[in-house]
Formats: sequence, structure tokens, C-alpha cells
Amino acid sequence: MEVVNLTPHQVNLVIDGDVVASLASAGVARADQTDKVVGSLELNGSTIAVVETVFGEVVDLPEPTEGVSFVVSFITANAARGQGRSTTDLLVTSGPVRDDQGRIIGCTRLARV
Repeated sequence: MEVVNLTPHQVNLVIDGDVVASLASAGVARADQTDKVVGSLELNGSTIAVVETVFGEVVDLPEPTEGVSFVVSFITANAARGQGRSTTDLLVTSGPVRDDQGRIIGCTRLARV
């Protein structure tokens, strides 16, 4: 099976502390995003907008292709499902692995949504 990474970042798959595969970004599939201001709050003397985010049309996601799975963001996978697209070929990262400073450096598995 071919796995194509359509996130903007390299995806490292880690098992027992070792990177066993690295998937370079091959493009970015995403969902259009619209923000509507629904309020505001005061924080440390500044006014911060509060928005309602709506995710819409999926952009740059290929049609399902036999033998190919696409790694996408959770938002993109959910937007695709909401549009009625089959998501059996879509994968998201799962089981984050962090470095000693708390930064995500990989994942231990891939998941279907």
C-alpha cells in the first residue's frame, strides 16, 4: 500500500523510541475555514475576539485511489466526511510522541476517522 502525506509537515512514525518511517509532505489537503466574530473577552487589558469557526469545502484532496491512503489533518478528514466523501482511504496521526521539551516529533500509529 502507498501512503501519501497531505499535511504541511513531515510525519514520523515511531516505534519503541525509533523512527521507523518518515513521510515527507507531498502537498496539503485542507478544508476552507470561515470565522465569524461572535463576541469578545478582555484579557490582560486587551480585547480578544471570539469567533465561531466553520469548516467548508475540502481543497486539494485527491479522489479515492485503490491501493493509496492519504494522511490528512483531522479537520480535513471530518470535512470530507461531511461532504459525503468516503473516508476509508484517509488516515490521521495518532499516539503523539514528544521530545523532552514537549514538542511533538512523531506518532506511534495512524488512525481512520
